[in-house]
Amino acid sequence: MPEPIKTYEMPESMGQQSFQLYEVQGKSINKGAYPHNTDRPHRHKYYEICVFVNGAGRHEIDFSTHPIHSCSVHFLSPGQVHLISREKDYHGYLMVFSKEFYALDTFHEDLLYQLPFFNNPTLLPILNLSPGDFEQLMRLIQSMQAEFRSAFEGSREILRSYLQIFLVKCRQFYFRYFAEKKKMHDPHYTMVQQFNAMVEQQFKKIHLVQDYADMLSLSPALLNKHVKNITGFTAGEIIMDRLILQAKRYLIYTDLSNKEIAYQLNYEDPSYFSRIFKKKTGLSPSDFRKAENEKYQLYSEKHL
Repeated sequence: MPEPIKTYEMPESMGQQSFQLYEVQGKSINKGAYPHNTDRPHRHKYYEICVFVNGAGRHEIDFSTHPIHSCSVHFLSPGQVHLISREKDYHGYLMVFSKEFYALDTFHEDLLYQLPFFNNPTLLPILNLSPGDFEQLMRLIQSMQAEFRSAFEGSREILRSYLQIFLVKCRQFYFRYFAEKKKMHDPHYTMVQQFNAMVEQQFKKIHLVQDYADMLSLSPALLNKHVKNITGFTAGEIIMDRLILQAKRYLIYTDLSNKEIAYQLNYEDPSYFSRIFKKKTGLSPSDFRKAENEKYQLYSEKHL
């Protein structure tokens, strides 16, 4: 049986346990600088920002493959399975941080759920920028790099401030690039984002549109209307898609049985869960696991 997909903890080096910044050139990461093996699909328990200076390679994120463009930024949330395939002229940066690092002293654990590119399966976590806009981010990265290397008193607070500026700037770009397409000027957009955040945090326990509507003081019909208008999907479809995504993750990076996965997702009837999974994916949970494991096994053998 192929090796299960690994889950990595926050890397620790240079005294900055909850924030790291790496520069990467060429096909492989220097293992002395970055302690994790990244040549197989894997996931993290922390946030990661991939900044691509050169468009050289492809990026697989949760079963979808995206070409890497020059002047682009990809955002990864905890739990996402991903793999970056780099070419020899690749140049980029990896920025990794914990939720606690970003939210420290703010007493607001949901700050990262307010950014459209994190914790939000309904929106593409990718920014392909113009050279001018990208240069603004590169100046911030260079400042962060200098501060990270200095490790002077107060560097953590300065790095946290730079990180916040970087993310808010990315949010500004995201709105500018996608506002019309994603209906971000719609008066109900913020409410729909709040719904998405609720689903991301509670989908394992809460499956019913009615329950989310109650939390938002709306009728289910009105919640479905606003969500469908902005995302193109009903509230029920978003909840179900998130459950299916989590089921896929369990199937490929854990040894849980179909029955155990159903219970993890709060389905009391495993056979009902299996029927839903097959209806959504075209494969039974067991067949999906077998197909994905065979695919990753072939990938591993190819890159030995």
